[in-house]
Amino acid sequence: MVSEKWIHTKKYTGIVRNENGWWYIRSGKVDFGYTGVASNRNGWWRIEKGKVNFDFDGIAENTNGKWYIRGGKVDFDFSGNVLWENKKYIVKNGFVQD
Repeated sequence: MVSEKWIHTKKYTGIVRNENGWWYIRSGKVDFGYTGVASNRNGWWRIEKGKVNFDFDGIAENTNGKWYIRGGKVDFDFSGNVLWENKKYIVKNGFVQD
C-alpha cells in the first residue's frame, strides 16, 4: 500500500485505495477527469471519473489499446469473441485484436 504522505510529497501517479474506494491518482491528487484503463500491482482496472469501477464488464481502452474487462479488471486469461455495444470483438489474452 502506498502511504498517503508519499502520494502528496512525491507527486504519485497510480491507483490507490482509501476508505471510500480505489482511486486513480495523477501527480498526487485524484484525477476525477480520467476514464480509461490503468494499472497497479494487482492488475489493470477500469477507471471511471477517477474511481475503479469493479462492476464494469465490457471493452475499454487506454494508450496501449482496447481490453476485455470483467469485474472491473482486464481479464488476461480470456480469449474469444465478445459482443459489446452491438459490435463483435476478437479478444486474445484480454487484448482486443484489430
